[in-house]
Amino acid sequence: MTLPLRAESLARMDRVRPLAPGLLVLLGLAASAIVLTFLQASSGWVGPAVLALLLTIAAQPIRSWLVRLGAPDWVRFLVPLLAVLVFLICMGVAIALAITQLISLLPAHSEKFTALADRTIAWLSSLGIDTSELWARASRLDPANLVPYLQTALNGLLNVGSAGILLVTLLVAMSLDAGALGRELDRLEPAKPALVRALRGVVRDTYSYLKVSTIFGALMATCDVVVLFALGVPLPWLWGLLAFIANYIPTLGFLLALIPPALLTLVISGPAKALLVVAAYIAINFVTQSLLLPKFLSGAVGLSVTLTMLSLIVWTSVLGPLGALLAVPMTLMVRALLLDIDPAKRWAGRLLTGSDPRP
Repeated sequence: MTLPLRAESLARMDRVRPLAPGLLVLLGLAASAIVLTFLQASSGWVGPAVLALLLTIAAQPIRSWLVRLGAPDWVRFLVPLLAVLVFLICMGVAIALAITQLISLLPAHSEKFTALADRTIAWLSSLGIDTSELWARASRLDPANLVPYLQTALNGLLNVGSAGILLVTLLVAMSLDAGALGRELDRLEPAKPALVRALRGVVRDTYSYLKVSTIFGALMATCDVVVLFALGVPLPWLWGLLAFIANYIPTLGFLLALIPPALLTLVISGPAKALLVVAAYIAINFVTQSLLLPKFLSGAVGLSVTLTMLSLIVWTSVLGPLGALLAVPMTLMVRALLLDIDPAKRWAGRLLTGSDPRP
């Protein structure tokens, strides 16, 4: 009896046809939409959780160095955690200082800005352009009008609330588990080599992304500071630090770093010097971020420029402003869990990244 039953089951299996590729794509898109909707609804804790994981990975070299020194477990836990917390505090203070300086400087130069707007409208009128509507709008233009928005951003930065507490709590938990997780992956590797390889690939590529971005961000910020010093722009070190922080946000970070010094230069020194600041920032950004960084970043993490831009759009819409900062690491995680874990899907990795995924 067993042989006929087995033959019948095999015959049924032969009659089962695989799903058409188009239908598989549609099912994948539907599942992705469900997951992204869940992540968007849960962005209040998903964003801090991914940021905590990113910072834990960033501190891995410190942890590895302490292991080589033979440091006890409590030192391997405490030193990387303190390094991450000090980094977060410094970045928060830098952003708060930038906003505070703008709040204090912009209202003092309202008259200069109004005079500049009047001269611009008068020049347009001399060219025969109808400026009647511009005169009405120019009367409402005042740098002091930006102060309430800047104060709102500053208050939001200072009042971190539950998100900040959650972030610190997760950082502590992940720092405690970092060493044990590495040992568990070593034990799991003989049974699940593809899974372990994919998870280690996420850590490797995320750290490579952070390292390359940090190097080029420091280079770009240094060039910005030199230019701002040469042009006599106030607070050049502060704007350089802001450019370094904003470097971790693809594309949008450039605008965030450019607007404060350009706006301040426009109000204080006029449009000519402001245009020089804008031109210098564009040139520096083009060389470091558009010519050099993609070559090194593509080799480091295997993401194409197109995929990076799409990930920025998707994760910003799902997780909000924090998604812009986490766009590349989140895409690396998704790629590892959906593609790198299955050798049969390496062709999809080549299509998405423009290169053969590394083993």
